[in-house]
Amino acid sequence: MPLFSKSPPFSLAATLTLVTGMAVTGMLFVAVSALEYGKMELSFQQRAQVRAAAIRRGLDDTLELVTILNDLFKSVGPVSREQFGDFTRPLLARYPFVQAFNYHRVLNDDEARRYAAALQDRYPGYAMFDGRHLPLSSRPQHVIVDFLEPLQGNEAAFGLDVMSLPMSNTINQAVAAGAIMATPLLRLEQERGNQKGFVLLMPVYRPGAQTATAAQRRAAWIGNTGAVIRSTDLIHKILYAADLLDDASLVVRVYVGDDVRPDNLIYSLGQPGQQAVAAKPLQRWLAFDYHDLYTRTFSAAGKAWHVQVTPLPRPFLASHLGSLSTLIGGLLFSLLTAAFVNSLARRSVRVQRLVEERTRALQLSNERLNDDVAARKRTEEALQESELRFRRLLALSSDWYWEQDEEFRFTSITGGFFDKGKQDPEDFIGKTRWENHPEMLQARWGQDHIKLLEAHLPFLNFDYALPGTDGQPHWFSISGEPLFDKDGAFKGYRGTGTDITERKLSEQRIHHIAHHDVLTGLPNRVLLQDRLTQAAAFANRSGIPLWVMLIDLDRFKFVNDSLGHKAGDLLLKTVAQRLQDSVRESDTVARLSGDEFVAILTEYPDEALSLDVTQRIMRAVAQPVLLEGKEFFVTCSIGVAVYDPDGTPAQRLIEHADIAMYRAKKLGRNNTQFYQPAMNEEALERVRIETALRSALERDEFVLHYQPQVDLRSGRIVGMEALIRWQHPELGMVAPYRFIGLAEETGLIVPIGAWVLATACAQAKAWQDAGHGPLRVAVNLSPRQFGEPNLLASIAEVLEQTGLPPSCLDIELTEGLFMNDVALAVELLHKLKALGLALSIDDFGTGYSSFSYLRKFPIDVLKIDRSFVSDIGADDEAAIVVSIIALAHNLKLRVIAEGVESEAQLDYLRRNGCDEIQGYYFSQPVPVAAFEQMLVEGKKLLATPATA
Repeated sequence: MPLFSKSPPFSLAATLTLVTGMAVTGMLFVAVSALEYGKMELSFQQRAQVRAAAIRRGLDDTLELVTILNDLFKSVGPVSREQFGDFTRPLLARYPFVQAFNYHRVLNDDEARRYAAALQDRYPGYAMFDGRHLPLSSRPQHVIVDFLEPLQGNEAAFGLDVMSLPMSNTINQAVAAGAIMATPLLRLEQERGNQKGFVLLMPVYRPGAQTATAAQRRAAWIGNTGAVIRSTDLIHKILYAADLLDDASLVVRVYVGDDVRPDNLIYSLGQPGQQAVAAKPLQRWLAFDYHDLYTRTFSAAGKAWHVQVTPLPRPFLASHLGSLSTLIGGLLFSLLTAAFVNSLARRSVRVQRLVEERTRALQLSNERLNDDVAARKRTEEALQESELRFRRLLALSSDWYWEQDEEFRFTSITGGFFDKGKQDPEDFIGKTRWENHPEMLQARWGQDHIKLLEAHLPFLNFDYALPGTDGQPHWFSISGEPLFDKDGAFKGYRGTGTDITERKLSEQRIHHIAHHDVLTGLPNRVLLQDRLTQAAAFANRSGIPLWVMLIDLDRFKFVNDSLGHKAGDLLLKTVAQRLQDSVRESDTVARLSGDEFVAILTEYPDEALSLDVTQRIMRAVAQPVLLEGKEFFVTCSIGVAVYDPDGTPAQRLIEHADIAMYRAKKLGRNNTQFYQPAMNEEALERVRIETALRSALERDEFVLHYQPQVDLRSGRIVGMEALIRWQHPELGMVAPYRFIGLAEETGLIVPIGAWVLATACAQAKAWQDAGHGPLRVAVNLSPRQFGEPNLLASIAEVLEQTGLPPSCLDIELTEGLFMNDVALAVELLHKLKALGLALSIDDFGTGYSSFSYLRKFPIDVLKIDRSFVSDIGADDEAAIVVSIIALAHNLKLRVIAEGVESEAQLDYLRRNGCDEIQGYYFSQPVPVAAFEQMLVEGKKLLATPATA
């Protein structure tokens, strides 16, 4: 019979391995495919949203052109043909997609004939006509294209009655709504290509009709301002300006109309491919290219605009390389693993059967071995001695084995020491360890080791270093035990050794990381304290001064917020290198935290420290830095603490330098300040004020002073601004500039602002009840309060509790409050306006205001900043004041001038139409009793001689 029975070709374990591997591979394939599709979908949605947003912003800017043109007729009144041409020519040059700007004049039959006759003198052959190029037919009202820029190339529209065209419905809608309307798409006669265009129209009314009813507006309608737009050029210009034309993988289409159909298509970018449809989850990884569709619809100028973005097909491998690699690699790995497991299983069966056969053979051998017991015992003793020797060597597990004679000279070293440790065999065989390492004879650790050998004692893990043939130091750890013969005589040493160079290098790297900043490589706080202690000790011994400089970057947060932390890290590394290059090698530059650095400078007898050092550092830091292709200029503020060997403890130097640095920041940044004891007092005062401020509200230490706001026409007090004062029992009257900024930083401004609002409203209500009239009270709103989620509820609650009419409350806001998120600010301001109160922009002209922002914000009052009023004698400042007044009046806003302190300023503001003033010329902020006395006495502003 055969020795082995036939086994199945594929084992159960191999089958289970293959099935499991294929299942895991399938799950990984599906997961990676889903990630690939998600990545493509996210990228496409982001790019599509950017294009839709750019088109929306571009359309808003285009509508602003018509608004600006319409404002010309509102503000100037009757506009001449020359004024219209001068105003529109720069706009035509800047916006090439505008075919023409025009003004439509509304005329009846008689007026049309007289007007045509008058224009024939200027334009021989001029005639008015309808859309079929026929003379005007009799009708109650004609809308004639009168002003047309440029006239050249657009003569076909000059004198056209647009009410005879399909756009007449659009004109009627615009007149009724008083807003910009776009005509349906039409073929421009001036257009040589195939693109369509449309006309943006905005009605012009007689003065005062903008707020009337629709019927009244229709009666006051005198004409339209309009812009003829080449639609394809418009969209192309918008995408070009936003640098969005270079993505060849997208198809962009723009439609105008109620629905998306070919007749409404005005722009197409890219070669359209297969129609995109939303892919189902199961189809995503099966598709050979990515299909999706992005559509955004918004309304502008009375029309629905549809932006549709679809992706073009991409090569399959470009998007699915990861999932295919996972699938193929997983299948191959599963097959190979299953084959390996099957091989092991078959081998195990063969080994088991072979063991059984050999067991039977050993049984026969054991019977024969019983006849030779003596020889077997001798063999066992030899084996026991050999086993003991190798057990001892195994305990000394290592890279190599070595032996020495009774004079401690090497007689044998295995090759691992020479190969791995990079040593020359001729330098060791026949020599002692200290002959190759002479430092052992001088160093304490070497002497101790030699004494241990002379005492014939074992040793473990003796570490030392030797230079290798590669020029690098190598570390070794050896263990050994003495050898004795049968008589106990010493015969030498034997032992093992291990190369521990990698471990030593790792320990050195760990030590470096523990004492250095990871980002810049500069010393960190731990090493800085050690260096500072050593420098102070040297200064104490030598009596030479020591400087500690704390260097803080100015506007570093701006770089992080605008460009991200990656750019911020690059800036920090660049500055760190510049700081090191600006000092001597013996000096220390360390990174303290964030954007703060510390430099320790030691003075030498032949090289005194001076301000030149700080100037050199500031110049080095201020050099331009290239971040993401843009140049940035970053300055620094430096605080210097000088160490006197007989003075301040060294550990206080960094604290003093920090105080001096904050003093430099306070003085405007980009300068150097040396620590003075008075600075410490200032810092302590800040802490003292902060501590007292936290309990000031509970102790009722705040009071309100009121500064009158005077109407320039009547000279009477019509309102007042509430200004907080802090009456501290020990510090006296604390000026607002000393605690308002601190309250803003700590968040205390929220409860303090709520107290100011409630107190001011209650006082204004009390004066109304006393018969002093409906005075307006103005209350400033801080940035922290503006961001509070319950702001609206708290103001409404105060008005309800005090009974003050909302129209008598004026909330003052600075421009910086709402510049970060304009959309959110507009929403919040409209909600505040809905309460019925008034809104003012304080310190107007010093921030980032723009005409479009003022049109969006529901503002009632502009307050001219006192800096413009104080410099009213200068031509530039006076022009700015006049411009602000004119701008406010055009927007139907009141104007209040702050800081009026002289009669000349008052006279100038009165002559240029300013509505109200406040300032020391009339009265400084006064307590409640003093203000009430002015109301009782009926204090008024005296008229100037010119107006008396």
